[in-house]
Amino acid sequence: MNREKMLDGPIFKTLLLYSIPLIITNLVQLLFHAADVAVLGVMVGDREVAAVGACGSIISLLVCLFSGFSSAAGVMISRRVGAGDVDGARRATGNALVVGLISGVALMVVALVFAKKFLLITNCQPDVIDAAALYMRIYFIGMPITMLYNFVASVLRAVGDSVRPMTYMLISGALNVGMNVVFVGVCDLEVAGVAMATVIANLISLILSSVTLAKNKDYCRVEFKNLRLRKLETAETVKIGVPICLASIFFYIANVVVSSIINSMSTDAMTANAIANQFDGIVYNIGYSIAVATSAMVGQNFGAKKLKRVSRVIKISAVYATIASLVTGAIIVLFADALLGIMTDSASVTDIAKSRLLTLCFSYFVTSLMEVLAFSVSVLGKQVYNMIVGASCGFGVRCAWAFFIVRMNNTLGFLFTCYPVSAAAAIIIYLFVYRSVMKKQSALLSECAVK
Repeated sequence: MNREKMLDGPIFKTLLLYSIPLIITNLVQLLFHAADVAVLGVMVGDREVAAVGACGSIISLLVCLFSGFSSAAGVMISRRVGAGDVDGARRATGNALVVGLISGVALMVVALVFAKKFLLITNCQPDVIDAAALYMRIYFIGMPITMLYNFVASVLRAVGDSVRPMTYMLISGALNVGMNVVFVGVCDLEVAGVAMATVIANLISLILSSVTLAKNKDYCRVEFKNLRLRKLETAETVKIGVPICLASIFFYIANVVVSSIINSMSTDAMTANAIANQFDGIVYNIGYSIAVATSAMVGQNFGAKKLKRVSRVIKISAVYATIASLVTGAIIVLFADALLGIMTDSASVTDIAKSRLLTLCFSYFVTSLMEVLAFSVSVLGKQVYNMIVGASCGFGVRCAWAFFIVRMNNTLGFLFTCYPVSAAAAIIIYLFVYRSVMKKQSALLSECAVK
């Protein structure tokens, strides 16, 4: 998607064409984990599925320690593209690649050292903890690859290219499924096999996307002189990225708390949670992808000082995300029995998994709205509110619900209600912030016009 269409093209059509490849990309990434679960469920058993599922919230928490910096890179580059600042975009690109590599190495070291301790904190069942720790360690050996790919993809999307990252993810996703079958079914490697397949698939995505970036001659051209930590770009990355990271951390710590409650119940509950998450995660990722697409359009138009178009982009995106989430959620609930039957033949596991799907699939549209507003507020320069929302709504509301309110109705379905409730509270805060920012920016533009 070129700069002219982002700034002047029809909003919904541009948003749709830009977001569809993002949706497909994120769903294929989700497929990586779903393929791990499905292959283990069919070829090995529920214990191995529970082992992989036990790692999900911990992996998400650790990755979010630095994922905000890739979002920051996208914000910086999209603003510079909107403003027509070619040299600035190239400096931000080089800086982002260095930050991505450093982030991946740091995460790898932390996970290799503390994998089992993290699992103990989350009440991982004793019969699966060794397998879960093995999966985590192999997965994080490939974290420098994964993080660098995330940053490369963020750079490409910031300049409007969401198609090629999708193409590369489709290729690596297909290979991931094939390698899962070979490593588990033929080589009998179980959890180690699916972790190795994910790492190799991510490496293929990184190679393909890096070749594309290396050939770019425009805004995100990679120049050797820019492949270093620059003071200005690094400071801006930290300013934008740290609040986003902290916000994600608060949300994911709360998710770990919820997971630990589920893990303490039984291996069946762990397995059901892991399986259901593969399907309701589809609904979340569709809304999240639309929010990412929104941030790119908002970033470029904000950089070009087109505030009225920024407002229209956000409103249209909110409607789009709501409808897409509700329709997808309804389809998953309608076919819940057939979908869950792919991964387990246990009646007790299926019943628990369905309770999660029924609660979340019809309520994730609230989370989608929250993500659209969260990304938009971040691009508009109010990242500190992401952190405030993460602490108050992500952590505060979810933990209060999990520890206290859930006692009113001590069921898993009621426990999962903490997700839409916390998202609704976040939306209220973001709406106030958004209105305040737009009012202030409009006043500043008016002053500049008078001068």
